[in-house]
Amino acid sequence: MTALFDHLWQSTLVATALGLLTPLFRDNRAGVRYALWFAASMKFLLPFSALALLGAALFHPLAPAFAAPDAFYRMAPAAQPFSAASPALSAPGSTESYLQPLLVALWAFGFVMVLSIWIVRWARLRVTIAASRELPDVGPLTVKSSLAQLEPGLVGIWRPVLLLPEGIVARLSPDELQAVTAHELCHYRRQDNLTAALHMLVVAIFWFYPLVWWLGARLLEEREYACDERVLESGNDPQTYAESILKICRFYLHSPLVCAAGVSGADLNKRMEKIMENKSALRLSLARKALLGFTAAVAIAAPVLVGFATATRADDASPQQIKANLAEQAVPRKEIAIDPATFDKFAGYYRMTPNVIFVISRRGNHYFEGSIGQTPVEMHPESDSKFFLKGYTLPAQFSFAVDAQGRVTDMVLHQAGEEQRAPRIDDAIGKAAEAELARRVAANAPSPGTEDALRHQIEGLMSGSPDYGIMVPTLAAGTRQMLGDLHAKVAKWGAVKSVSFTGVGKDGMDEYLVVCQNARSRWGIAPLTKDGKIGSIGFEEVH
Repeated sequence: MTALFDHLWQSTLVATALGLLTPLFRDNRAGVRYALWFAASMKFLLPFSALALLGAALFHPLAPAFAAPDAFYRMAPAAQPFSAASPALSAPGSTESYLQPLLVALWAFGFVMVLSIWIVRWARLRVTIAASRELPDVGPLTVKSSLAQLEPGLVGIWRPVLLLPEGIVARLSPDELQAVTAHELCHYRRQDNLTAALHMLVVAIFWFYPLVWWLGARLLEEREYACDERVLESGNDPQTYAESILKICRFYLHSPLVCAAGVSGADLNKRMEKIMENKSALRLSLARKALLGFTAAVAIAAPVLVGFATATRADDASPQQIKANLAEQAVPRKEIAIDPATFDKFAGYYRMTPNVIFVISRRGNHYFEGSIGQTPVEMHPESDSKFFLKGYTLPAQFSFAVDAQGRVTDMVLHQAGEEQRAPRIDDAIGKAAEAELARRVAANAPSPGTEDALRHQIEGLMSGSPDYGIMVPTLAAGTRQMLGDLHAKVAKWGAVKSVSFTGVGKDGMDEYLVVCQNARSRWGIAPLTKDGKIGSIGFEEVH
C-alpha cells in the first residue's frame, strides 16, 4: 500500500505542477495545454520508481563476479547483510493484514465495473458501424452513414471511421457539413481517439481517485478547443461553424465514449464564445519552448538521478575501488593475540539497516559478531580494531571507527568489495529489539507479506531476473553479485508446487518449506521492512 500512496502523491504533484503551468500558455494553441494535461495523465502509468530503477540499472557500478558463499545457502549467521536476521516490526494478524485484501477486492470490483461499462458501449458502437452503409471517403477517412441518431464522430483507434447520421445533409448546409468534417479530420490527425483511450486506461486503474476524472474533463475541453482552432484556421466561417455545432447538439446524441471523438463536448458556451471571437493563437516563444523542455527534462531526469544516487551512494565504491577492495579483502589474514579488555569498548549494538542490528560481544578471549537472534560467529583479531572470519568462501572483516574522544561510532563490514557502515546504537534500543524478537518467536505466526515476497524472489532467481526493487540495497547488492550462481542452482529445481509456512525461527525469520518439481528447500525470510522490502533471506536444500 505504501508504494501506491507514494505513486499517487508523486503523480498528484506532477499534475499540480503542470496545472500551474497551463495558465502561462492560455494565449497559445490549445494543443499545448492539451499536451500538458496528457503528460499529467500519463504520469499515472509511469511510476517514478520505474525511472529510478532505470537510473540504478544504467549507472550502478558493475560488481565483480565471485563464487556464492555457502553461508547464503545454509542461512548460516555470517557477515552477510543479506542473510542476517531481522526483528519483527509488525504484529502478525494485524488489522492491516485483513484490510489490504479487502481494499484489493474493492479496487478490482471498481476496475471491472468501469471497464464493463465502456466495453458495452464500445460493442454497441461496433454494431452500429457494422450496420452502416458506405459513403465516399473524405481524404484519408472511411465514411459511413448510420441510422443511429449519434452525432458525427470518429470511431476506432487504429483504423477510425467517420460515422455520419443518416439524413444529416438535410439538416446541415454544405458549408456546415464541411466544417463538421474538418473538425473530425482534425481529431484524426491529432490521434485524439488513441490519447483518449490511454487516459481511459488511467481512469480504469485509478477509478477511485477523483483527480484522474478531473484530468479527463480538462483533456476533453482542450482537445475540442484545439480542433476548433484548426477548423477556423482552415478558412471556415466562425458563424457557420458555430451554427453547425449547435444543430448537432440539437438533433443528435452525444458520443458515448471519449475515445470516439465527436463534434460536441466541453463547455458549449465557452466554445461558442471562442469560436465567434476567432482570436489567433500566439506561437510559442523561445522562452516558453525552453520552459516546456526544462519541465520535461526535470520530470524524467529527476527520478533517474534519484536511482543513480541510490546506486552510487557516498558509501558505494567505484568499479576500480571495488576491485581494489576485493584484492585487499582476499589477502590471507594472520590472527594475533590482543588484550581482551581492549575489545570491551566495541561490545554493543550496531544498526546495519533499518531492520538489521548486529551484536558484538566477548566471551573470555573469544570475540563474536552476529545479528540479533542468530547464533554468534567467532571473529579473530588481526589488529586491536580489526577482525576477520574463518572458513567462509567470501572473505569478510570487521573494523571499528572511533571519534576524537575515543568513543566507538561505527562498525564497518568489509566484504564483496564493499565497506558497509553500521552506526552504533544505544544498548536500550538493541535490547528492545531483542525483546520484540522474542515476542515474535513466541507468537510463531508468519509476518504479513513474507510468503508473497518469497514466491516473487524465487521466481526472479529461477528466471535470472530478480526484482531488485523489492530488496533493501544490501540484499540487492549481494544478489546482483551472486546472481549467476544462484540462478544456476535454483533454476534446476523446476516449477514451484507448494510453499508452506513451518514456523518462526529463533532468529525471527519466517521459515517456509518450498516444494518444487525436482527439489525441496527450506527458506528463511525476515519480516518485510515498513516500505514492503525484503531485508534478509536465505535457503538450504532439503533431501
